[in-house]
Amino acid sequence: MGALSPYLLLGAGGAWLASLAAAAHLAYGAGKDAETAAQSREDKAAAVAADAAASAIAEAIPRITVRHQTVRQEVEREIQTRDVYRNPDCDTGADSLRLFNSTIPGFVEPAAPGPGAVPAPDAGH
Repeated sequence: MGALSPYLLLGAGGAWLASLAAAAHLAYGAGKDAETAAQSREDKAAAVAADAAASAIAEAIPRITVRHQTVRQEVEREIQTRDVYRNPDCDTGADSLRLFNSTIPGFVEPAAPGPGAVPAPDAGH
């Protein structure tokens, strides 16, 4: 047999691609139609459920009776206490302050003033 013409091969390939495109378009359309039908079924089911709920409520509302009743009894009281674990004066004392300051790296405790001496205003700060 003779060699196939490149134009014949190109034409066959083009026809094959066109058939693939047509099949994809038909499959997409079928899927879109199926989704539209499913959505329509869901909408119809929701409408039926809403109608059933509305009719059930409409039947129940007239049967509601209002009853006023006065209750007289002793008040029950419950007292809660909380333990607060802190010094209300917020005074920790000199020893606690010294221990806290000793944990600060590079902190040098100022020398205690002698009798009658007044420390400088910025001493220890």
